[in-house]
Amino acid sequence: MIYALHDRGRALEDKFAYDQSLQFRMEARRNKLMGFWAASLLGIADAGAYAQDLVFSTLDGKAPHDIATKLRHDFDMAGVTVSDEDLQTRMHDLLIDVVEDMEAA
Repeated sequence: MIYALHDRGRALEDKFAYDQSLQFRMEARRNKLMGFWAASLLGIADAGAYAQDLVFSTLDGKAPHDIATKLRHDFDMAGVTVSDEDLQTRMHDLLIDVVEDMEAA
């Protein structure tokens, strides 16, 4: 009986670790796609580098709203008009797309 409880506890810990890893990968992919989208609006020639920079900026534990803040700052500095609602909608829609792609794979 005690072994069954131990195994169950271990399975729950493994599932939690897997779910956290999956969430991290989904958000990183979403942020990369956000970077490509933003780079196209900003007229940045090296969109890949901008997108990668956006992904790396999240590795130190920044929350999704920090990404939106960075993008807002970049848009404002470049004089690109994107509403906060459009920005949040794009982030949400891209995350849904990433989830669907990962589930299909």
